Amino acid sequence: MSLVSVNALSQQIQQAIASKYPSNEARAISHGYLNMTCGINTLDILLDKVIDAPASFANDLSRLAAGEPLQYVTGKAYFFDRLFSLNASTLIPRPETEELVNQVLKLIGNENKHVLDIGTGSGCIAISLALEAPQAQISAWDVSSIAIEKAIENADQLGAKVLFKQQDVFSWSTENDTWDIIVSNPPYVLNAEKSEMEAHVLDHEPHLALFVSDEDPLIFYRVIGEMAQQRLKSGGFLCFEINRAWGAQNVALAEAQGFENIQLLQDFHGNDRMLIAQRSSH
Repeated sequence: MSLVSVNALSQQIQQAIASKYPSNEARAISHGYLNMTCGINTLDILLDKVIDAPASFANDLSRLAAGEPLQYVTGKAYFFDRLFSLNASTLIPRPETEELVNQVLKLIGNENKHVLDIGTGSGCIAISLALEAPQAQISAWDVSSIAIEKAIENADQLGAKVLFKQQDVFSWSTENDTWDIIVSNPPYVLNAEKSEMEAHVLDHEPHLALFVSDEDPLIFYRVIGEMAQQRLKSGGFLCFEINRAWGAQNVALAEAQGFENIQLLQDFHGNDRMLIAQRSSH
């Protein structure tokens, strides 16, 4: 290994990815890389700390320059101020999904609620709920065995108690449990929207977790809603992250399925992003 200043490493990264990202984003990526691989913080950068260059730096730099997202290069991503491990079968968690977690935490309160996370991926929703509301009982499903393995690894690393299960939501009738809250961030990006997506998302994030057919864009919401009407306890809540362009359609679907007290909530960008609906208590 060779000693090098953190700012020198940062500059190398920023120069390598300058054609892919705006300068402020390139700087953030370089600082994120140094934090995740070397434990470097803002003060270290200000002091221009001298460190051993990571053994994988040349390979990592090549991958970043090719447009691979930082989170897949490092195999890590922050969510709810905790560092999660990722693999090719797990989406990079987004800040908008943190807002969904906050909404679910409000519904849990201080009670011992039974909560199910459908399509858990890296486990970021379920694990965050388990750590923030340890009195609740959290379960999580994913159709991908590779995703479930990563979610279990994250739960072990972060000390969260979650019951993970490989389960296809389209076969929900094989599961007999009931819950107070069902939460899901299902696939909701239309194939028609691929042309609008940035290459680093389209080329690297798992399409199974991202895309839904243009012919039936609400298929996951409809199936999970049908399940919720059967498996939510009386007065229980269904909480979704949604495609910002389909807020009205999601509300209409929830109404048609018989849910009450339907809320369409915006994210910090002002986009329709979350839907919360309640199963009738009658």
